Amino acid sequence: MSGGQGLTPVGSPNRRVQRRSLAPAHSPGLESPPFPRISSKPITTGASSRALGSSFVERVYRNTDGASEVQQLLAESSPAKPLSEADIGRVPPPPPRPSSVAAAKGPTSAIPATVLDIPSQRLYALSVVGLLAAWKIYETIGLSLESGQTSLYLFIKWCILDFALLYAGWRLHIPKLRITTAMLYGLLAGSVFLNLNMFLFSSSVLVLALKPVGLGVASSCLRSIKSVPLVGPWLVGDSELLIDTFQLDDEHILGRHTIHILPHSLAHMNPTGKTMCIDSREAGQRTWYSRLVPGSSHRLQERQLTIPMLINGTRPASIMYAHTSFETGVRQVRAVKNINGLRIETVASYPALGNWVLATYYLPVAEEGAYEIHSVRDSRGLEFRTVAGAQATVVVGCPTAHLSWREQDENSTFAVGSDGHASICQRVGSSSGDGALGLIDVVVEGFAPMDVSVVRLVNGHREAMELDGIGAKETETDADENQWARFQRRTSAYTLSDAVLQAGEYVYRLESVRDAANHTVTLSDTTFGASAIMARMVVHARPRVAWASGLPLSSSLWLSDDRQRASHHALGLQLTGQAPWTVDYTIDTGAQVLHESRTFTTATAAALDARQAGVYSLVGVRDSYCAGTPVDMGRVTVERAVRPTANVSSTAIMARECGGEIGAHITLEFTGRPPFVVTYRERNLRNTQGRAATRVVRTHQHRHVLALTPSETGTYELEFFRVEDDNFPSGQPMFEVIRQVVHAQPSATIYATRMPSAVCRGDSVKVPVKLSGEAPWQLTYAVAHADHHATFNITDIGDERHSIAVGPLDDAGEHTVDLVRVTDARGCARELAGNSATVRVRASGPRAAFGCDSNGVRLREGGDARIPISLSAAAEFPVELAYRRLDDDTVFHATIRHASSLSVPAHGAGQYVLVSARDMCPGSVDTVPCAVHVEPRPRAWFATDSLLKSENSWYLPSTCEAASAETVAGLLPLGLSGAGPWRVEYFVDYWADDTVQRDSVPDRSTLRSALVLDPAVLPIEGRAPGRYRYRLSTVSDERYTRPQPIAKLGDVVAVEHTVTRSPTAVLRAYSKDGKPLVGNGGLFNRRSRSQSVTHCLAPGQLAPTSGESAAWARARDHLPEFRIEFSPGHPPFDAWVEVLPASGKTEVVEVLAIPGHSHPVVLPDNVASRIGRYHLRLLRTRDALGCEHRYDSSAGDLVGGGIDIEYIEAPTVRPASSSPASRPDRSVCVGDILAFDLRGLGPWSIDYLYNNARRSTTATKRLFRRIADVPGNFTLSRVCHHNAANDCCSEFDDLSYAVNDIPRIRVGRGVDVHQDILEGDLVHIPLYLTGRPPFTFTWQRRALASDSNTKSKVLESHTVKDLDAYEYTITTSSEGTFEVTFVQDQYCQYPKA
Repeated sequence: MSGGQGLTPVGSPNRRVQRRSLAPAHSPGLESPPFPRISSKPITTGASSRALGSSFVERVYRNTDGASEVQQLLAESSPAKPLSEADIGRVPPPPPRPSSVAAAKGPTSAIPATVLDIPSQRLYALSVVGLLAAWKIYETIGLSLESGQTSLYLFIKWCILDFALLYAGWRLHIPKLRITTAMLYGLLAGSVFLNLNMFLFSSSVLVLALKPVGLGVASSCLRSIKSVPLVGPWLVGDSELLIDTFQLDDEHILGRHTIHILPHSLAHMNPTGKTMCIDSREAGQRTWYSRLVPGSSHRLQERQLTIPMLINGTRPASIMYAHTSFETGVRQVRAVKNINGLRIETVASYPALGNWVLATYYLPVAEEGAYEIHSVRDSRGLEFRTVAGAQATVVVGCPTAHLSWREQDENSTFAVGSDGHASICQRVGSSSGDGALGLIDVVVEGFAPMDVSVVRLVNGHREAMELDGIGAKETETDADENQWARFQRRTSAYTLSDAVLQAGEYVYRLESVRDAANHTVTLSDTTFGASAIMARMVVHARPRVAWASGLPLSSSLWLSDDRQRASHHALGLQLTGQAPWTVDYTIDTGAQVLHESRTFTTATAAALDARQAGVYSLVGVRDSYCAGTPVDMGRVTVERAVRPTANVSSTAIMARECGGEIGAHITLEFTGRPPFVVTYRERNLRNTQGRAATRVVRTHQHRHVLALTPSETGTYELEFFRVEDDNFPSGQPMFEVIRQVVHAQPSATIYATRMPSAVCRGDSVKVPVKLSGEAPWQLTYAVAHADHHATFNITDIGDERHSIAVGPLDDAGEHTVDLVRVTDARGCARELAGNSATVRVRASGPRAAFGCDSNGVRLREGGDARIPISLSAAAEFPVELAYRRLDDDTVFHATIRHASSLSVPAHGAGQYVLVSARDMCPGSVDTVPCAVHVEPRPRAWFATDSLLKSENSWYLPSTCEAASAETVAGLLPLGLSGAGPWRVEYFVDYWADDTVQRDSVPDRSTLRSALVLDPAVLPIEGRAPGRYRYRLSTVSDERYTRPQPIAKLGDVVAVEHTVTRSPTAVLRAYSKDGKPLVGNGGLFNRRSRSQSVTHCLAPGQLAPTSGESAAWARARDHLPEFRIEFSPGHPPFDAWVEVLPASGKTEVVEVLAIPGHSHPVVLPDNVASRIGRYHLRLLRTRDALGCEHRYDSSAGDLVGGGIDIEYIEAPTVRPASSSPASRPDRSVCVGDILAFDLRGLGPWSIDYLYNNARRSTTATKRLFRRIADVPGNFTLSRVCHHNAANDCCSEFDDLSYAVNDIPRIRVGRGVDVHQDILEGDLVHIPLYLTGRPPFTFTWQRRALASDSNTKSKVLESHTVKDLDAYEYTITTSSEGTFEVTFVQDQYCQYPKA
């Protein structure tokens, strides 16, 4: 709570406030379960719901943790009648929402809800997590099956996937699945740790702990899938996981028999020993007509308090109990009239023992007191035992609490409205005043001392308090009172006081009350009423008043009668509080102090209307609730303005040499508030045709002197007709006239606009001057330069307009002409100042020269050229140039106006020279000539040094087909002229058939471009055989960038060339009968498409005594034949074949002078003389023309040119020595693992029969295992090499096994039996066996366990051997659990050893 404001209990025995302390208070020896919490729903109706729904408390707490509580408080605080508009207006405006409320909204998802709603985002995210987890578990289990294996690839892959998943969750911010930055780092570290243990540490503690669990879960899933008919076995197959995790089912030993001997009957009231409480409001609700209303008794019974009584024995026929009153201490014995009408919960019943039950009987009670069992008897009159030393059950009244407003004195602003809500004015700083002795009481009733939980809301700030120990002093009893008096119901009051230093809404709510027996009752408006447990108080803020910002507190406001000024002022006010406001203020006029007040209904534009001069001061303010004080003690001064006046006087200015008065000094004296403005008319009475000139004088001084010195002689009249000041801007009329005779002084003025600003050196300039006064005049002027200064006089000037000749000016720079003095015919002289003109004298004219280099200017044929100019001139003047050709007298003219166009056009080829250059002044030129040349066009042709010529064409010698696409057949030289580099475009025409006519249409024509330097060559293609023709098309160089067509003009522009096809061949394999052998892809190079030939040798075909060479000699007739086949070409051919064994030295076989297109390849015996694999491939071939074709293995050029050969021996199999499969009798049990050793080259394809069902599988390990999971017959029939192209297999007829079932034993019906007997009764327990006798089994008796998860002690154990019968009986009268732990028949046993 802000401002240190707290809630202080008044009159409490324990003066402390606990912050949300929910620890229950315990009384010694008393314990009770918490009273059921009574929940209620908010009820809002009509205007009250709207008013409260928009209150500050609800709007603030809608986004906080206490939202539900506040909405319930608001609903419960709804008055019985709708709130009026006045009531709504009394609610103070809310303060700014704290930042913590805005922060409580939490982050939103990065995916907008309009694209995908939040529940769907969570569903998809969890689905992705589940799929990735299942995938990781699957790969972990698969890796764990390979003992001791690790995988760096899986570790890196899952680290990347886990990081991507966690990073996506961190960035998406999905609500309820949000991952913070700290969580992200922690999860990443955990992910790396788990991945290390799963994929890199094969023997870590985590792997050893989780591996059995993972294998168990995976094996259970596989068994569930395999149990699906038809599809299951096909999907699962022969999984190694099922073999390693196979377990026999638990149905081989079924059932247990438990015998329990029952004790004597027992009755126990309230076994938990907890105290109880009864609601006094419901104790007397049963009325005389309740029996007539159907179902009312049942509903009343459900709400009525009952005491549980545990019965263990026969059903009771009578129950008597004792009741002791807390008030009187009298003990009464009462009987339960209708036992069958009680609510009974039966835990167990024992029909074999007659009426024996274990049940709880609930005795209804309707009053407070102490209850205990007096006696319980059955139908035979036998009395039940009771628990020795059992304490009486204490039933006290349930605690209740309510709120009550305290009465205040008459002068207090505290008031309680008809709706039960209170209001009070805000206190300011003092602890005394309204509410100093407490505003509200918490009244509690029940078993003292009691604790109350109170919640207070102040403008959205929530505070929870625990009021402890209420009524502790009242529990002290006298020694002569009865021992039960301390449990009586007592009423106590607890006063709450509040400083109410903060304005706003205060809500008090009782949440729960707890008595000394730890009975906690949740208080709700449904049960106790909203007005009883919740109180609402509005603390109205004290109103405040201050002058509005902008009022001049340090200066005065003026009241004026002028139409442009205000006749009154609005003194703005700043008001806070609730409308309407009454503002008290005073006006000090100097003669008296006036006390006035003004009422405002709105704070907007509130202002005092100041129409009277005086000093305004604020005294006080009152709003609709409270009185306040002004916060601004400043004063506003308002003064009445007086009209301005002006007093005008004049003094003549005398000059004897000029004939007397030459002007006047006009003195103006003002009254009023500056600034002042005076308007007057000036008229020369001598000039009757002239009009009066109106002039204005402005000044901020109360005294101002105006000098009048006109330039014309005459009598001047000045009429002052208006004066203004700041308070009267519209002006006040006046009439003052001043007449003055003026003998004007002479004057002279230069008209600088009529003279040039710049001249050339040596020129003169005329300066125009206008004179006034009486002619003739004498004028003195000065000419100033940076280096010298001279003064000149001109006399007898008779004309008013005169020109002064200055010059000639020989010095470059600025010359200033100043007028110094003028004297008229009267001898009246006047000094002149600030009348001058400036003339700039240029040092020289422009200088120009051609900007050509030694090569001159190059011009393309038919093009235009410009000659560059080097120019030095003033930028503001255009330069005129004159130039001509040396071989011609024609002069060309050009004008250069901008520095960006420093060139002149050339008029054809030749030598050009400058003639002259000038702007406003003549300049100089450089006579060095500039040459203009015309460049020739570029040319290109084929050089004939390496060419052969036929009748009509040129050609190159024929070449062989290139071995690769990057190889060219040769180079074609070019001849070039022009300015390089050159770009040459040419056509390449191609005919696949080199025998067609030259003028026929080519199969392909391609336009190509090459950027070349001199000397240059063009590449000749040799990729595809056929005839080529190269034709030059266009050429361009640096001067002629546009391609220029190439004309023949006797040059060679076309050349032909022929490319001969290279010989190609392939290796093929044939059987002895001539059929081609087509196999799989190569064994060595997986990228190749070579043939693969596999030959299988039966076991024993290689004689151990004769050696492998002899065996190969016997088997040679069955080996395939290899041939080399050529495409059409020019025989005879030569070929080189490489033989690459899987291990050993590589050899090359030469096959020379092959006359035809097909020929066998004979391999020597020393190349392939043992079982294994090797590869044949072509290295190169050559024809009669000398053209070769090379087969590059790195480029993958093995199409039809390679053969993979493999000679393998058929596989064999035998039972593993440590497996049950090695037994001579070939007899195994269900659950045994049949293991076989495989010999030969893996992998292997294995065929076997299980119960006449043929199955096939592939084995990659040398140890082949299968689990005998069902009884029947198992036969391993054939083993083959899995990768062999043909059937390289071995068949067996001696690997057949009989699979016997596991024996079974059943105790009774095969289920767990619990039997209760009395002492001395006999029980017969039958056992049933299944299997092949003789049987051997072990049974034992265990003590009864305290719970189902605890293994009890073995009391006795017996083993029955060589039993030929299928049934056995155990007879006993002992208590315990009888079970079988071991069973064995002729072949098998359970559990396995």
